[in-house]
Amino acid sequence: MGEPVFTRSRWGTNRYVYNPRSPVGLALILLPFLVAAGVFLRLHDDGEWSDDELRTAVHEAAARLEAGPRIVDASRGLAPAIGDAIERTGEGPSFGARVSREGRSDRYTVTGEGTDAAFCLRVTTVPVDESHAHLAVDVTDGACSRY
Repeated sequence: MGEPVFTRSRWGTNRYVYNPRSPVGLALILLPFLVAAGVFLRLHDDGEWSDDELRTAVHEAAARLEAGPRIVDASRGLAPAIGDAIERTGEGPSFGARVSREGRSDRYTVTGEGTDAAFCLRVTTVPVDESHAHLAVDVTDGACSRY
């Protein structure tokens, strides 16, 4: 029949504990540690971008930005809108993508924590009315400072 899953505690209490000599008891002892290790590995993986995740997110974000007219605030630039579009793609971690504007130009460099990949977005705005514009986004590999 084998060992029982539970045995009476030897610590002077009247409690039952898992029996490590039973295969099921040993599994129940080890299971929380294995689950915790899996969660930590998953959280670590979610905290960093891979090259492919960032590339996919940047290209998908560019397509979203081109999809329709946007409210454009010339004083802030488009960095917040680009960052939001990258986040809405669902690629990679929900944080860690950095969008930086090259001076007062129409070029934005996107980088991600955990990868050396960088992408340059050149954004051309075509005004629709006084506050809205269509955006044309050209994506190239590498930081904008290279161009």
